[in-house]
Amino acid sequence: MLGIFLSYFAHPRKTHYPLIPLFSRLLIAVSLQKFSVKGEVPPKKDGPFIFMFNHESMYDVFMLGAAIPYYINSVGWEGVFRWPVFGYFAKRYGAYPIPHNNTDKAIGVLKVAEKILVEDGDSMILSPEGQRTLTGKINPFKKGVFHFTKSTNVASIVPVGLIGAYKANRRDSWVINPGKLEIRFGKVITPEEYKHLSVEELRDLVQEKVVNLLD
Repeated sequence: MLGIFLSYFAHPRKTHYPLIPLFSRLLIAVSLQKFSVKGEVPPKKDGPFIFMFNHESMYDVFMLGAAIPYYINSVGWEGVFRWPVFGYFAKRYGAYPIPHNNTDKAIGVLKVAEKILVEDGDSMILSPEGQRTLTGKINPFKKGVFHFTKSTNVASIVPVGLIGAYKANRRDSWVINPGKLEIRFGKVITPEEYKHLSVEELRDLVQEKVVNLLD
């Protein structure tokens, strides 16, 4: 509610930090999760970045918010934007809703979202899986986000591995299970390193790096 209130006075990039990391860690703590971070978050001055992660549960966004110490935007499933309070906060925050079953519309949203990287210079979080896992195992990465990444060609990719979020809360349940959450940041992949790769090669490279972070 505080985030929604502040968004009427200034853009979230100016008002929401350090509130986002603070409240994300608070939410994680009150739901009886022990949180830890491994690896280095690249400094904002070296961005923009696209943080690509394995999508385990609703905890993912709070783990990323708790660990990344600067404003990041996102493209997320349109259903989340219909959730009470949180959905409205996502809209006020500046996130873009994207459909899962309408390819043309999804491509259009990604084109609009280029503004985040190219014009605003903000970093983003994107899940190449598209949806949260139903089994706890990582799903094959889809090509859409990599078409988007290569078409803009301005952002470095940061592979991110999320551990424990699936056990904490599953996609088909609202039950919260106390436990441990860990986020791991991998080595940055710069545009110079991926510009000669095909979309498929880039997809496979990033998935391999994310999977390695989960071991």
